Amino acid sequence: MPTVVALVTVVSKKWGNSIGGILAGLPWVAGPIILFISLEQGLDFAVNSISGVMVGIIGWSFFCVVYVLVGKRYNALVSVLSGYVAYTLVGVLLNPAIDYLNVYQWFALSLLVLFLGLFFFPKVPVQHSFSVKKLKFEIPLRMIIITLFVITITFLAERLGPTWSGILTPFPVMTTVLAIFTHYTQGIYQVRKVYMGLFTGSLGFAFFLFLQAVLMPIYGVTMAFVVGILVDIVLTIAMKFVFSKYKLI
Repeated sequence: MPTVVALVTVVSKKWGNSIGGILAGLPWVAGPIILFISLEQGLDFAVNSISGVMVGIIGWSFFCVVYVLVGKRYNALVSVLSGYVAYTLVGVLLNPAIDYLNVYQWFALSLLVLFLGLFFFPKVPVQHSFSVKKLKFEIPLRMIIITLFVITITFLAERLGPTWSGILTPFPVMTTVLAIFTHYTQGIYQVRKVYMGLFTGSLGFAFFLFLQAVLMPIYGVTMAFVVGILVDIVLTIAMKFVFSKYKLI
């Protein structure tokens, strides 16, 4: 994770925040967490957590929307805390309903929310030029923060059970780190560009999760991950082409 967030930071600075967001949208965080959960708690535990992960995707969408709405007026800390409240409320409200829908239905619902979030994402005044604030040790700080996030969520998995472990798996770890540092150094307009890049990769991410639930019980962890990651990458590239063509990013 430290290596990944450092890579995303370098890519964002070189090719722009939208591209950095697309790269960050791959299952860098959720993938290892699901992998570790499956190895430590077993395949059944991991598969049973996938519906919760779909709920987490819905919560992640609300996090992004709330962050930008609040971030237009307030600083990064207030924005991220507001986003966490939105994420937690979605988890609390939908948690009792997880067992009433199967993974196919949660998958469809998560896709619907992602597309609604993409097309109705809050607008931010265009920032044609901006000055970048210098932050000492930015990349090391990002690396430390994201590592602590992943360790904490993985540690809590056994104690929370499969449902809440699933809900917390897509917790906006990478999203938070990218948003806070981008917000502080470049402003909320650039945060929105990061988020639109993340939404571009969110469709592939949802399919990755769905394939874990379907393939893991039959073919095991290795095959499920290989197929899921390949599908994720192909869909992300396709969505980048489509969204760029229609100027969504």
